[in-house]
Amino acid sequence: AVVSTQSTGEKGDGNLYGTMHGGMGASLVDLCSSVAILSSCERWGVSTDMHISYVKGAPVGAPVEIVSVCDRAGKTLAFSSCFIYNETGDLLLKGQHTKFMGTPKVELDFSE
Repeated sequence: AVVSTQSTGEKGDGNLYGTMHGGMGASLVDLCSSVAILSSCERWGVSTDMHISYVKGAPVGAPVEIVSVCDRAGKTLAFSSCFIYNETGDLLLKGQHTKFMGTPKVELDFSE
């Protein structure tokens, strides 16, 4: 499953240089890649590994596009990738996320 969304950082999401804090980028990778995994296999998991490469700074207040994909969801592990772009399509951040999937399936309700 591919999940795509947009976000705009606020002042509290930035660092001393006026760009998105690395921790904020890591949180976006964690959340969005987890949703991609959940959409694929309908199970929550726990993170076992996350790798993030910070390619280019994102000014606070500038919109970003986040694209996450579940690369593979097996019986016990799931792997996802996440990419964050600025409004001109430049890659800002890329992340890989691995989760242990030892939890039961959950019911998803997207009716709202």
